[in-house]
Amino acid sequence: MDQPITTCKNCSNQFTGKYCNQCGEKVYSLEDKSIIHFFSEALHFITHFEGTLFTTFKTMFRSPGLITTDYCNGVRKKYFKPLSFFLLLIFLYLLFPVFEGLNMKLEFYKTQNYYGAYATKKIQTVLTSTGMTMDELTDKFHVKGEKISKFLLVILVPFTALFFYAIGFMKRRFYFDNMVFSAEVNSFFLLWGFLCLPLITTVFNIISNALFHEMVPFHDNTLGILIYVPLCIYVAIGARKFYHFKIWVCIVIIPLFYFVHTFIVYSLYKFLLFVTTINQIH
Repeated sequence: MDQPITTCKNCSNQFTGKYCNQCGEKVYSLEDKSIIHFFSEALHFITHFEGTLFTTFKTMFRSPGLITTDYCNGVRKKYFKPLSFFLLLIFLYLLFPVFEGLNMKLEFYKTQNYYGAYATKKIQTVLTSTGMTMDELTDKFHVKGEKISKFLLVILVPFTALFFYAIGFMKRRFYFDNMVFSAEVNSFFLLWGFLCLPLITTVFNIISNALFHEMVPFHDNTLGILIYVPLCIYVAIGARKFYHFKIWVCIVIIPLFYFVHTFIVYSLYKFLLFVTTINQIH
């Protein structure tokens, strides 16, 4: 028996079957409009979401580079999309900011080697044009920069991918593949450095305060070491798995990655954050 021809309500394509062969839109029946179907779809989304999210978390911590390797080889259904996962972590960081970390105080920018003179001049220009005091400008800058700093994190992925593209050039990987690995690495950077580590230090201080009645100060240099040592190890292991580098190459990559990534985060990213935030203050 011939199936009836259906006109897609989304793209007007004519087709047979339950799904449009051009845009994928489903043909809904009366059964699809029932309350039971409504809740079953919601349940399917939640279980699928939890399953892929848990698998992505587990794989990231147990086998660096495997998500990228699988994803670039076409194994994608069981993982969160790498860039989507990175954006999800930014959203979580936006909701639960424990470390200020990436949103520095205004005075910080005046002392930077690459753009300190520019920042000082720009701050003075804004003070003159607005009539604010330095304290008022500092407070307003911090409030505006708090949200911008999170959203601007997306630049880490393409810039870090350029580094991976350079070191893996002889492997003939597409820039897309390097973007995927960059998304995985920077996801670990956020997940470990700004979600897990803050939780660990908070719990540590709660225990320390309960036992010894004092808090342990975690200075920026200490936190930097605690963030970047695991991150560099992650990159070395991941690069060996994804690019099939020899062990000595992975060891050489560690200081190179540290230099490039800290430059991207502490110079390029923070410069763009300063410019974006200060230009929104009138």
